Amino acid sequence: MATISERYDALLRWVESDGGYLNPAIEIYHDEITKWSFRVKDSCSTGVDDVIVTLPLSKSLSYLDAIRDHPAFASPSNSDAPSRGSGDYFPEKFLKETPPHVVGRFFLMQQYLLGSESKWWPYIRTLPQPEHMSNILPAMWPSDDIEFLNGTNASAAIQVIKSALKKEHKNALKLLPQNYHPEYTRPLYHWAYSIFTSRSFRPSLIFPAEASLGLPCELDDFSVLLPLYDIGNHSPLAKIAWTTDEQAKMCMLKSRQTYSAGEQVFNNYGMKTNVELLLGYGFILPENDDLHNDYVHIKTRADPEAGDLAASHVVSLRPMAHRSSFVGRSKLLSADSLSCLPCFSHIQDTLIAALYESITKGGDETNDTSLNKIVRGDIQNEVLRKIVDTLGAKLSMDLEEIEVNEPEYEPINSNQQLAVLYREQCQKVLENALRSLLTADG
Repeated sequence: MATISERYDALLRWVESDGGYLNPAIEIYHDEITKWSFRVKDSCSTGVDDVIVTLPLSKSLSYLDAIRDHPAFASPSNSDAPSRGSGDYFPEKFLKETPPHVVGRFFLMQQYLLGSESKWWPYIRTLPQPEHMSNILPAMWPSDDIEFLNGTNASAAIQVIKSALKKEHKNALKLLPQNYHPEYTRPLYHWAYSIFTSRSFRPSLIFPAEASLGLPCELDDFSVLLPLYDIGNHSPLAKIAWTTDEQAKMCMLKSRQTYSAGEQVFNNYGMKTNVELLLGYGFILPENDDLHNDYVHIKTRADPEAGDLAASHVVSLRPMAHRSSFVGRSKLLSADSLSCLPCFSHIQDTLIAALYESITKGGDETNDTSLNKIVRGDIQNEVLRKIVDTLGAKLSMDLEEIEVNEPEYEPINSNQQLAVLYREQCQKVLENALRSLLTADG
């Protein structure tokens, strides 16, 4: 049986067979903390705008491959899509009535079941296998491990995910003949979900724009797997660029910074908080002096009449103005909010604005007041007091929920240790924010 290193070597050769490559100064490396990653080789370095990975779009895997060349989906754009690969077509009814992101997962399941007969086997055999899913994403953890997240917002999100996965799998099987059912099991669907969730990219960032023409859905209604490309680990500080050569049908990961010998070369998955990283990728970024990624998400009721459809906000471990609150600052509606009242220093400005609008709705104070005035406290004292009290009540309730659900025994595995670290950081976020609210009394 091939070792994992031999499998990565075979993956690289497979990518190179269609004109792709890995920068010769880079190697695929493994350590116990970040697992598999890109690293600069000894005595080498990389410069600004160096290409780290070039991947032929023909090696990508997505919903596009499930419908490619299918008579029911024939269109000019499909001729430019990545090549399809092995295996029979899924039934037309299944492809047309199942959400594209679910179809993509079933296609990955199909290719896994084909084993070495699949075009993508050199890639699939390097992925975490179905039997190892209990150590990847929290939604796949054993119930004893998930219990360590009780009281956090991650716990509630996991239940939503698990319910959605059960419904998706059940509805998809209804559209497939009975002979599919024994192999396309829910555990295997959970595996496909985990692979796509933790490794995929938005098609609109990768495929040429015209690839969306003629598709029976929007381009970003599904996601795409990019073999080799997806090995790069995440850093929110990494300066990178994703580019596509439309003529050559190649996508490239470029570094916008220099790396020296022995340094890990990072990708950047975007401005994601630790709960988003935990649920989507199975890790969190530890706190240090230069960067923290600890935020608690607070949801407010959406008001469609006001155009408020994104009613999710964050509370930060450190003040938003602190240089280490990198992700938090990216979520602020206005840079002027960095000069807010000290009591609001840990709170995303959109949450303060939402509470202001809710409290003043139908009252004497006008909702035309600028965001800058609201966060600086240039509003009626009574309204300011109500905002602070409402925030205090909500944050206190969330903190109590974490405290009363404290695990009854010590963590005994890596999942539980990760959960404890995450819940401790959530608790610290809420305590710091509550402490800052006290300054409103000063």
